[in-house]
Amino acid sequence: LRDKLKDLGLVAFVRDGAILPRRSGVDDRPLLKANGGSDVVAFKSPSSLSVAVDLPHEGRLEGMGIRKGVTLIVGGGFHGKSTLLEALQLGVYNHIPGDGREFVVTDPNAMKIRAEDGRYINNVDISPFISHLPLGRDTTQFSTEDASGSTSQAANIMEALEVGATTFLIDEDTSATNFMIRDGRMQQLVSADKEPITPFLWRVRTLCERAAVSTIMVIGGSGDYFHVADTVIMMDQYVPYDVTKRAKEIAAADDVHLTIPEVDENTFSGLRGRCVDPYSLQADGKVQSKSLRCISYGWTEIELTNVEQLVETGQARAIADAIQTLAEKDYTRGRRLSDVLDRFYEEVHRHAYPTGRGDEYKTGLDAVQRARYPAGYYSYPRKLELAAAIK
Repeated sequence: LRDKLKDLGLVAFVRDGAILPRRSGVDDRPLLKANGGSDVVAFKSPSSLSVAVDLPHEGRLEGMGIRKGVTLIVGGGFHGKSTLLEALQLGVYNHIPGDGREFVVTDPNAMKIRAEDGRYINNVDISPFISHLPLGRDTTQFSTEDASGSTSQAANIMEALEVGATTFLIDEDTSATNFMIRDGRMQQLVSADKEPITPFLWRVRTLCERAAVSTIMVIGGSGDYFHVADTVIMMDQYVPYDVTKRAKEIAAADDVHLTIPEVDENTFSGLRGRCVDPYSLQADGKVQSKSLRCISYGWTEIELTNVEQLVETGQARAIADAIQTLAEKDYTRGRRLSDVLDRFYEEVHRHAYPTGRGDEYKTGLDAVQRARYPAGYYSYPRKLELAAAIK
């Protein structure tokens, strides 16, 4: 099913009948009964977005297809917007039977983007979003040990692009407001030459058209995005509706016209890749994966709380050992991070070997184990999450 997304022009698919809500924030099992004892509403796609897919073993599946481009998920609070997005962000993984999200499938290179106040940034070109800072500070090679909401979100986007992300998943609840929007009235009061931040609203179409990067966003507070959206899905009582036509009518009749400045032709056209310094990857001390969200790496703690698509502690263990392995590789020195990671994952896949049971293969993560004997307890991390930890 995941392999068919590209041919169908989709970035995501949600099967009809899927159970998307979870029991709680700490219990990932499906919620079967709502408060009051009624059955949870199963997912049902709107007819205009319904797609049928024929699979060799499952037969015909029907569900909602989210097309490439800019998609908004709107609706009132507590009506299921974020629940749908959370299901999509974990659609990069296959789910076990009984999970409720079987055949909820997303572009394998989809990345959840959010603001991350206080994060470390090193030599990232955030100029497509942040420029002419006070005192002439350079944003083409931006570094800080304590990023703001807007600079952290800009860096997260540029770093994801650097390693091949092709779909962004964004929830306004975890985004910096001044990074996401700047309405017409604020533009009249604060002129462009006094505002360093170029809102994502002004760049989302450029990302789509020049960099071939789609975006799925949960938006509940700004109708300005109606102007730039290809599809608008409204969640109402946990049921999705295609309201694209109505959203476009509202945008066209808006008394405050949205003005998006012209975009430089080089924006996103040639992303500058950063080279890796192997010395900076050396642990200089004990390495331990304390939990899914924190790796103790020598004297440094790698904080992964906001890398939301990590799901198992075994992924953190694999990431910790992968970084140590990269520090020792000859091909790491002087090469771009994206090239280094491509080479590394080639090695991982070369270590995959058949079990003798049909097409089943054992993991290739033996390539990163530090001990001379099988270590176990590894789970496969995507290239995007490994890159996020390194950065």
